[in-house]
Amino acid sequence: MIYIGDHLRISQLKSEVADSIPPVLHLNFLTETDISVWTGKQYMASRKVEDLHVIEAKGTFEADWNLEILTPNFFWLHFQFLGHSERDSLPHTALSASEYRGFYNIRDAHKIQLKAGKTWMVLLGVKVNDTAAFTSEWPRLAKPTTADQPYFSSINIGYRIKQIFEKIGQCTDTPFSLHSKVHCLFCELIDVYHQDLNDKARSLHKEDIVIYHEAIDYIAEHYMDEDINRDTIAESLGITPRKLYRAFEGKHTSIHKAIQTIRLYKGREMLRETDMSVDGIAFQLNFSTAKYFYRQFVQCFGHSPTKEREIRRKPKKKKKH
Repeated sequence: MIYIGDHLRISQLKSEVADSIPPVLHLNFLTETDISVWTGKQYMASRKVEDLHVIEAKGTFEADWNLEILTPNFFWLHFQFLGHSERDSLPHTALSASEYRGFYNIRDAHKIQLKAGKTWMVLLGVKVNDTAAFTSEWPRLAKPTTADQPYFSSINIGYRIKQIFEKIGQCTDTPFSLHSKVHCLFCELIDVYHQDLNDKARSLHKEDIVIYHEAIDYIAEHYMDEDINRDTIAESLGITPRKLYRAFEGKHTSIHKAIQTIRLYKGREMLRETDMSVDGIAFQLNFSTAKYFYRQFVQCFGHSPTKEREIRRKPKKKKKH
């Protein structure tokens, strides 16, 4: 690995073209002196402008290539315009072409792995010394306290992002105003990302409501199935178990409880309308034991299955004329 100042560490690339003409960088304010890697097929350029940090990597990579970000207390927007990349070897951080995502430096080093093939990636970072002030303006960008917490969602690079990015690309290497111009445009990018996260959260909430009701309908129809559980319901609805679990988060019931409640109501109906024993009803409804069915019935309805049968079968008194 090769260190680039105190803020980057990169894998070495084999140069195929000696003394070649430097590449044309997309970001105009990046200069030839900012180029850390140039092999004739790929380049990487990086620059720190006060509290801002800009990294651009572009080219055709014959194998996966790594760079590590070593700057603490930074918030980054990671743009994958072409190709694919992954952060910290975690599949759920992967980005495909035309996607972007935000993240904080919460480790000593964050590894960005560019996948083999044609790639264009840009990282824009800002140092966040006052996290409270930052998140008061963009509350969805609350900083995770550990590296194990969920990362921010990836978003498709839309028209607004492209327009702002073009403006950043047009900034020139001016000695006084460069930082102010790029910082202002970077804040606009964060604004859009925050709006995109809000929009995605609302969309997911609507989707979760639909999934929740579809799952309840499925359970009501298949509660007698012995193997009904989260995985079988998710498979039948054509979604992941995680997405099904999320649809039940914050609701008054869980997947297991919804299955059990419907079975208990069916059990009450069978107690009222049949002479089947409590043990037989428990067995038919796939409760593990009659004792467990008995206990859950009392918890749900406030009295025992035996009492339920007595109440419903008690003869009514005839009215006196």
